[in-house]
Formats: sequence, C-alpha cells, structure tokens
Amino acid sequence: MDEKQLIKACISNDSKAQRLLYEKYDARFFAVCKRYFTDIQQAEDALVKGFLKIFQNLENYSFEGSFEGWMRRIMINECLMELRKNKIFHLNVDDYSSSISSNQEASQQIEEDDVMKLLDYLPEGCRLVFTLYVIEGYKHKEIAESLGITEGTSKSQLNLAKTKLKEMLSKNENIKSSLS
Repeated sequence: MDEKQLIKACISNDSKAQRLLYEKYDARFFAVCKRYFTDIQQAEDALVKGFLKIFQNLENYSFEGSFEGWMRRIMINECLMELRKNKIFHLNVDDYSSSISSNQEASQQIEEDDVMKLLDYLPEGCRLVFTLYVIEGYKHKEIAESLGITEGTSKSQLNLAKTKLKEMLSKNENIKSSLS
C-alpha cells in the first residue's frame, strides 16, 4: 500500500491502516516529543495526543508536500500546546542574561548524539528554542509566535543554549581526556 492509499484508508477509519501509519512513524515522532519533554511519560502523552490530532485532521491533508513534514508540524504544535497547558514552559530572561556571552562557533565538530543527550540539562527555555531553531528549522519569528515571546528573547535563549552546550561539551572533553 502506497502512502496515498494508506492515508485514504486511515480517513475511512480502517484500524489496520491506522495501526500501520502509527507503527511507521511512532519511533520517529517519539524522538521529536522527547526533545520537548525531559519526562518520558509526558513525551508519550504528547505522542498519543499528537497522533490523535493527526488522525482527526487527515482529511485536511492536501497531498501536496511532505506528508511526514505535515505530521511533524502537528506533533511539534501538540508538544508546545502541552507545555503551555501544563505551564511546564517558562522563560525568565533575567535569570539567564548574565550568562549570555558572544555567539562564537564551536571550535570542534561535535557528535549529534552528544548534543541530544546534553539538551536535557539545559534550562527549559533554552532547550525549547534550541530544538525549534536548530533541529526543527523554525525561524525566530515563528518561535516567538509559538512560545509567546519576543524575537529578541528567542535569539538570546538560542545564544545561551549554544554557550551552555559549549561549556558542557568542554567539560565532557576534559573528563574524557583525564580518563585516557
């Protein structure tokens, strides 16, 4: 069954097709949800709610552009709605402004897995902005609108996230070299 047939079967409430669609994308979208929630249960809840929203809106998919991209956007929006609804997300720029330094590029290449593991240690606002900007490809204007912040706050949170990640990676390298 090709993608178009699968989508049409899901719209017709074919439970086998719905299960197939879920199983095809659940691991990929769970990874997306884990970027927004440090708690696994919250990530799983967002995943389920996101898929429910996808199934409820499948008839609105126009079969133009990437279907996975269309679903990903719904999943990200669901994560953001859950964060706002549960008041998990909060940004207090004043708490972080003294930590912000100039935006310099990392002097060494870093592994994506290392960064993904370290994201959980960032302050919530930094983690969300970094994820939306660097990983999901959102622009600062979109991030500001999604999170209810200014573009300047988005930029400063990204800058702080990069600074904190560099610090953590530097400490990690020092630990690795002392063990060698």
